[in-house]
Amino acid sequence: MMHKIRCGIAAVLVLSVVTALFCSCADHSGNDNDTTSHFDSTGTRNDTSGISVTDTEPVTDPPVQEAVRISFLAAGDNIGHEAIFTDAKKRANESSMEYNFLPMYNDIAPLIGNADIAFINQETIMGGIELSGGKYYGYPYFNSPQDMGRTLVELGFDIVNIANNHMLDWKAKGLENTLDFWDTQPVMLLGGYRNRADFENIRIYEEQGVRIAFLSFTEHTNFISLDSGSSLFIPYINDKDLVDLIKKAKGMADLVFVSMHWGDEDNFSPSSLQRRTAQLMADNGVDVVIGHHPHVLQQIKWVPRQDGGKMLLIYSLGNLLSTMLNGWNMVGAIATFTIVKEEGMAPYIESPQIIPTVTHYSMNRDGLQVYLLENYSEELAKQHGCHKDDSTFSFSRAVKYVTDTIDQDFLSDFYRTYN
Repeated sequence: MMHKIRCGIAAVLVLSVVTALFCSCADHSGNDNDTTSHFDSTGTRNDTSGISVTDTEPVTDPPVQEAVRISFLAAGDNIGHEAIFTDAKKRANESSMEYNFLPMYNDIAPLIGNADIAFINQETIMGGIELSGGKYYGYPYFNSPQDMGRTLVELGFDIVNIANNHMLDWKAKGLENTLDFWDTQPVMLLGGYRNRADFENIRIYEEQGVRIAFLSFTEHTNFISLDSGSSLFIPYINDKDLVDLIKKAKGMADLVFVSMHWGDEDNFSPSSLQRRTAQLMADNGVDVVIGHHPHVLQQIKWVPRQDGGKMLLIYSLGNLLSTMLNGWNMVGAIATFTIVKEEGMAPYIESPQIIPTVTHYSMNRDGLQVYLLENYSEELAKQHGCHKDDSTFSFSRAVKYVTDTIDQDFLSDFYRTYN
C-alpha cells in the first residue's frame, strides 16, 4: 500500500514539472521579438537549424529473401523376389489390394513421405499377370505384381527408375507393359523409353522453382537384347550419349542428376567402368550421380569438377527390399541431401547423408520388413533367415558393412561412435 502512495505522489510531481515546461515553451513562441515561424501550415518545420519533422515512414532495408531448401531422398534396389510377393499375398486380407506390400516399409515410410523429392530404383518389371501365363515370377526372370508399384507411389516416391539389368527379362512385351503401367501412375519414370527420341527427351522435375534434369543408364541387360524390329530404346552406358545428353540437360535445367545401374554384384569396391564413367560425368558438370546394382553398399564421395564445382557421387546404395541369401545383401541405404537455392546464386547440394537400412525376413523367408539399421537389434539379427546361407550375419556385422564402406562424414553419430 505505501508503495502505491509513493508512486502517486511522484506522478503528481512529474506532471507539475511537465506542465511548467510546456507553458514556458508556449510563452517563448509568442514573444514579439521572435518573428520567425519555424512551422508551415502543414506542420512541417521549415527552418534549417534542426532535423526535419515529417509524417513520412522511416527508411528500412528491403527484406532478405530466404533460401529455398528442397529435401531429396534416394533409395536403392527394390526387388520383387517371389518370397516377397508371396508374403504380400498373405497380408492382402488387410488391404484393398490383391498384394499388400505396404507394411514391409513401415519403419522407413515417414522418411520417404517427408522428402520433397523421393527417388527409387525399381529393379523388376511390372508387366501384368497375363504377360507370364497367369503367374508372377521372381528370380531369374522377374515379373512383379503391379501392386508393388502402387505401394511405391503410396509411400511417396516421385521418381522411379527402371533402367537395369532385368528390364528385358520378358523381352519387348514385358518392357512395353511396364511402361504402360507406369504411365498410369503419378510419378516421373526414368530409364524406359519408347524410342530413341523418347530417350533424348530429357525428363525435368521442377520443385519450388528449381529445375532438375534426370538422365538414366544401365551397364547391361543380362545379355538379353531387343528383337531387331522393336522401336524401344535401352539406355546402355556409352560415352557419346552420356556426354551429349549431359550438355543438353545443362542447357535446360539448374541441376543434372544421373541414375547409373553399374558395377559388379557383391563387390564393395567400384569397378574400373564405374570410376572412369564417374570422372567423365564430373568433367562434364553433373551435380549428382545415384548408383545401384551391386546389391551391396559402395563409396559415397565428392568429386571436384573442372568448373570449380563438385559432384556428389553415390556409387551404390545396395538393396532396399529383397530376399537375397547373404547377409551383406541385406544391408543397403537411403541417401538424403538438401538442394539449396539462394538469391543470385546457382542451386547447390549440401548436407548429404547415408542412412543405412536392413531387410529382415524369417527362417521361412516371410515376415518381410525393411528397418532403419539403427532400429534393428542383435536379437532380430539372430532370427534372420539368411543364417541358412550366411551363419556370420549379426547386427554388429551389419554395422561393420556400413562403417567399412562409407566415410564417417556421411554417417550419423550412431555409426561414428559405434563399437
